[in-house]
Amino acid sequence: MADALVGGAFLSAFLQVLFDRMASHEVIEFFRQSKLNNEPLRKLKTTLLLINAVLNDAEEKQIKDSAIKEWVNELKDAAYQAQDLLDEIATDALC
Repeated sequence: MADALVGGAFLSAFLQVLFDRMASHEVIEFFRQSKLNNEPLRKLKTTLLLINAVLNDAEEKQIKDSAIKEWVNELKDAAYQAQDLLDEIATDALC
């Protein structure tokens, strides 16, 4: 039970880090310099905000519901992939 709460709290904090990374100078400059459409970045931010809102409720429910626990684990994987993408963007922006 404690593992589920700690895992959920970790994921909430991790999503906050992703929000901060998306707003970083490197990511914004990458989109500006590449003349890429900012719409995908805006949609990603909106989606992450929605996920974070649902996650707050799911953190408590995952203790009793294994399907929710599985969803939270999949969300964790998706968050790691998003972080990897933002790392790549930040690296490309520095080159």
